Amino acid sequence: MAEERRDVRKAKQAIKQAFIDLSIHQDIRKITVSRILELADVSRGTFYAHFKDVYDVQEQVEDEILQECLESMGESDINQIAEDPYPQVYKCLAFLQNHAETIKSLSANGQNSTFLMKYKAILKQGLLDSAHTIKDDATVAILDACIAGAIVEGALEKMIHAVPLDLETAAKTISLFLSQGLKGFH
Repeated sequence: MAEERRDVRKAKQAIKQAFIDLSIHQDIRKITVSRILELADVSRGTFYAHFKDVYDVQEQVEDEILQECLESMGESDINQIAEDPYPQVYKCLAFLQNHAETIKSLSANGQNSTFLMKYKAILKQGLLDSAHTIKDDATVAILDACIAGAIVEGALEKMIHAVPLDLETAAKTISLFLSQGLKGFH
């Protein structure tokens, strides 16, 4: 596959960044192609050569950020996560914190459950694809749901609603819960 030309990559990135910048300050449904063009400083033809509409830009930005999250997690092993979830939880939380504004805008301050569900799904997929010795698919699915839920509900919701989140404390708390359940807090 041929590598995309640098000018094309730059134009697409400018459009995506303009979308992100706009979505931080206004409802995605109110963002117009014209406003993106103005902010990105690209032509209408350039926009439509790469995107169908504003929602296509949104979807590509979401897919990119979710893929980046998956890559930041690296190789996972459910058994290692169950034994010591801290390293993976910390990676996920650091990713969330580093991309808080973008994630906040994509989730429409927590109102867009579609993005949050996509985020949980990609975390679960990363765990499903991980190396593990658990043979029962139902057990793996439950573990995946619990781990992804703890990360997303335990931290992302706090970031979205601007509740201060100490990365270290949050990672330790979520890790303790994942490894020991409620008994870990006695």
